[in-house]
Amino acid sequence: MVKSVNPKDRCPRCGKGNLVTDTNTGENFCGKCGFVITEKVDESGPEWRSFSKEEHEGRSRAGVPTSLAMHDMGLATIIGPTNKDATGKPLSSSMKSTIERLRTWDSRSQVHEPVDRNFRQAFSELDRLKDKLAVGDAVIEKAAYIYRKALEKGLVRGRSISALIASALYAACRDTETPRTLKDVG
Repeated sequence: MVKSVNPKDRCPRCGKGNLVTDTNTGENFCGKCGFVITEKVDESGPEWRSFSKEEHEGRSRAGVPTSLAMHDMGLATIIGPTNKDATGKPLSSSMKSTIERLRTWDSRSQVHEPVDRNFRQAFSELDRLKDKLAVGDAVIEKAAYIYRKALEKGLVRGRSISALIASALYAACRDTETPRTLKDVG
């Protein structure tokens, strides 16, 4: 798919204002003489992913959004649990054992700092409280932000993670005017 660019821009070679951007290749070129002005133009739009007309109409994002309520903010990758290759065929037994070993190392490498282990434990507790209290994602994000700030300022040391997460969630409920009592949260 090719779309026109701002008509005020001019080609440095022929001087015409017929610049075009090819969204498939990411090139910005002159529509008159064919001179390629820039290659691999950064796409500033959303990273929509679709492979068929139905998916294009439904448009889904390519990956989960980042979240403060995840120990890695949702930026890590994991090796999936299915034992199939990219085409959907089952893996051979030798490849299964290799992939299983890689999954183990992938899991171990996810949390190698004490801070990451603390976040993982804290945010699993926060997820449990979210289900128990039926609070929205905005409240959970605020609670995660409060907990991260408390950890950053050294207020967590010597206190139980579950108590601090409960207090962060209570503070987030108060801040977002979500009606939950201290008894509900604790």
